[in-house]
Amino acid sequence: MAMLSIVAGVQEYIQAMVDRISGMKVLILDADTIGIISMVFSQSDILQHEVFLVECIDSDHFFSQEKMRHMNAVCFLRPTNKNFLKLSQELKSPKYNEYHLFFTNVVPHMRLEQLACCDEYEAVQQVQEFFADVFAVNHDLFSLNLPSTVRLTEDQSRWTSYMESVFERTIEGLLATCLTLRMMPAIRFTGSSELTRQIAHRLQTRITEEQSLFETIEREKRGEATPVLLLLDRRNDPVTPLLNQWTYQAMLHELLGMENNRIDMSKVPGIRPELEMIVMSPNQDQFFDENLLSNFGDLCENIKKYVEQYQKQTKNTARIESIEEMQRFVDEYPEFRRMSGNVSKHVTVVHELSRIIEANGLLEASQLEQELACSENRQEHYRSLVEMLRGTSITNMERLRLVLLFALRYEHEANSISQLKEVLRSKGIGEDQIGLVDQMQRYAGSHVRSSDLFQNKSFLQMAKHAVTSSFKGVENVYTQHKTHLAGVVDSLMKGKLKETSYPYVEGCRYAAPVKDQVPRAVVFVVGGCTFEEARDIAELNKSFDGGRSIVLGGTTIHNSRSFLTDVAQLNVKGAYD
Repeated sequence: MAMLSIVAGVQEYIQAMVDRISGMKVLILDADTIGIISMVFSQSDILQHEVFLVECIDSDHFFSQEKMRHMNAVCFLRPTNKNFLKLSQELKSPKYNEYHLFFTNVVPHMRLEQLACCDEYEAVQQVQEFFADVFAVNHDLFSLNLPSTVRLTEDQSRWTSYMESVFERTIEGLLATCLTLRMMPAIRFTGSSELTRQIAHRLQTRITEEQSLFETIEREKRGEATPVLLLLDRRNDPVTPLLNQWTYQAMLHELLGMENNRIDMSKVPGIRPELEMIVMSPNQDQFFDENLLSNFGDLCENIKKYVEQYQKQTKNTARIESIEEMQRFVDEYPEFRRMSGNVSKHVTVVHELSRIIEANGLLEASQLEQELACSENRQEHYRSLVEMLRGTSITNMERLRLVLLFALRYEHEANSISQLKEVLRSKGIGEDQIGLVDQMQRYAGSHVRSSDLFQNKSFLQMAKHAVTSSFKGVENVYTQHKTHLAGVVDSLMKGKLKETSYPYVEGCRYAAPVKDQVPRAVVFVVGGCTFEEARDIAELNKSFDGGRSIVLGGTTIHNSRSFLTDVAQLNVKGAYD
């Protein structure tokens, strides 16, 4: 059985689309599809397919451009109302010779009639549905780029039209994922989460409505064990998105922020112009692909080897011991920079990560975080926490993060929590941020969670087994803990996941006997997944004989800031009062 890859699935659709139309062409995209394509193809890849121009249908001057009748237009768009209106306007006065329309999801029949009425010049040659409707980050990780879904946890009668559209976009993304990965899954959801139940039922209805799309998949896969789509709720584990990260891809997102595999480095002190915006894509960067799961200690060692490899080629003998020396070397030898833009990119990024770790006291903060999350010792934790909050080694973001973790573990210790809030106030932290402590408990306190997040008092699998690095300047690194999601998925794949906690959708035609091992699975976190969970899934995938069998997805990929921004959307008079 071929290994699952969401990247390969999206690439195949896009490749088929640009190769199908010969000759000089212009690619017309929208804000979403620009991101979807850029995740899996570089600009130079696209140019190799005779694409001479890329236009964005959302840009202000799209309609005012000159006519180019010698070019054919390939439109790759999400099937949104806005896009249909813009296409209708374009077809009434076409700029290009032919139009080949590719939509990323199912197009309602009424929309096709509307386009046909506007196509007076008969410029439209074909309309296709190509289900490349997710942002493929790694082979086993995708996102829907929906940063805020927290309001979906409120009662449905209170949803705004915007929240309705977020819900529908989630269903469309999951439908497209099933088609891209060629699977007709049995759908399971989190029993304690009404939201995952609603999504599961709506998706099952959509799959039934689009039965014709799934017929060929059913024929291909006949006789094989049924794959599973498991829907999880972020509220069952609010701890993972709050933790500091110590593996490369997760650190990039936590400390620098990554959007569609791009990182804005423009605010980094002394940054060179060519590195102000960088791309970190495992599909386009071999070093990154090999190291995205490396812990920080190993990463620094590997970068040092990477630099030394290039030094040998240039016969340069400068001695390099620390991260600072690496950065100096890159700055002082411009010919090295020219020869290897990629090496110097990674050196600069790791130098910046190292600077942030030191400036924000992350090693100290992280040690206490790990202890809070993996062991039960209220008095000792409280004492250490107050001492760290009052000290000067950590930033206010770290102070807030630590209090949130304490409040999740010891949520019934109202006195201690209230005293900790006072300490936060004394450090100048605003009421909005202190309010997050109560909001977090309402959003994901023990009354919401389906299982004890802190079971066996070892949620972080005793992270005290610190990974010690031999590289100067980087001390203990904590990458020991396993996420809540990893345990659930491990049980799922072994056929041991309790049906009482994670039921099948009724009428799921292929509900496999629970005891069977699951051959392939998509695990989707409503409310956003994290790169730490992606790391655990990647480790699980390595353990299977058949290779990659699980793909992880989320409404977004959170770091601690984006997670807190989302939770803050729940106003104090929220749904849980």
